[in-house]
Amino acid sequence: MDVVSFVLGLIVGVVIVGFAIELGLRRFTRGAPATLPTHKWTLDEIKNPRIIAESMGTLTLPKDAKIVVNDYPNKAMFDGMNVKHHSGIKGNFILGDNRALILSGPIQENELGIWTVEKDMMQKLNRYFEDSWAKATPLFDDEPTNDEHTH
Repeated sequence: MDVVSFVLGLIVGVVIVGFAIELGLRRFTRGAPATLPTHKWTLDEIKNPRIIAESMGTLTLPKDAKIVVNDYPNKAMFDGMNVKHHSGIKGNFILGDNRALILSGPIQENELGIWTVEKDMMQKLNRYFEDSWAKATPLFDDEPTNDEHTH
């Protein structure tokens, strides 16, 4: 009887240790997180940027960016760019080919934000950008000629 108890205890112990090792390895082999906070970033990190800017700060924008903007400090910052105005947009984010940066404040370098590569979030942000782009009006066709724009 003691030998049977010993063998049974050994088998149960091995199974429990196997489960513990499996659970422990899952924590370390899990992929990179889908979202990460950041306070240091530049537009150079984002390929083919598409920008929604409820509030645009001052920064150098790449000429290949597509931008939907509501409030901005200086219209001249958009010279030669593909920019539209939409007074109803909400939020500040930058979409790239494979990730997005969602910002807590105006679009300006090193503003606190969150990087995401989460598939559903990327799809929703892309849909919001495309809908806003379709409803927006070209910035240089509908705005007054002065350089300052305030809401």
